[in-house]
Amino acid sequence: MELEHAFQQAGFISALQIMILGSLVVPGVIGRSDLYFTLAGRVASYLVTFGPPAMLVYVLYAVSHLG
Repeated sequence: MELEHAFQQAGFISALQIMILGSLVVPGVIGRSDLYFTLAGRVASYLVTFGPPAMLVYVLYAVSHLG
């Protein structure tokens, strides 16, 4: 179900999601667990730091276009 939803979006968004997923999965697959944990830690840190403000900006943008 999730892949079907991803491929119904714009091609750029799907490509971006696949690149992000690949950057997280590839180090784990090639056996570089130290690199994988460092990368996953940084991504989680950035998500926690920039996620809420980005969501606020999106909600304010969506609300401004309601009328």
